[in-house]
Amino acid sequence: MSHVANVEVEINDLTALKTACGKLGLTFLEGKRTYKWFDRYLADSDVGRQTVEDGFKPEDFGKGEHAIAVPGSDYEVGVVKNPTGNGYRLIYDEYGPHGRAITKRLGGRQLTKLKTEYGVARATSHLRRNGYRVVRRVLANGTVKLTGVQ
Repeated sequence: MSHVANVEVEINDLTALKTACGKLGLTFLEGKRTYKWFDRYLADSDVGRQTVEDGFKPEDFGKGEHAIAVPGSDYEVGVVKNPTGNGYRLIYDEYGPHGRAITKRLGGRQLTKLKTEYGVARATSHLRRNGYRVVRRVLANGTVKLTGVQ
């Protein structure tokens, strides 16, 4: 079975995505035009149907601009051009042991840990460009707090 998930984040900064991948022990596969998944769309899940409704075509699943390898999974996360033309989206197959390995390592179906690290990397880059030194603290609840110091 294939349950293709479309992560609700728009990626506009590939450098920040690479940084986030490195922070989480993932491998960013730049220029890899395919990503590993079940390899067949079965239209058997609400997640997959929502992905199609968001403008992604089943015949394009498994294809993208880049991929992210996740240790412990034979599947990969695809970095795919948005159908709107703005930025990229993250798409992966969440079904079975390979999909569960992705969601377990990256914070659930919406890959919360990856999205958080992506946001942190973007904010850090912005602060540094504006002359700030960045101090990062992880709070007890897992929230990442950045402080810019001039």
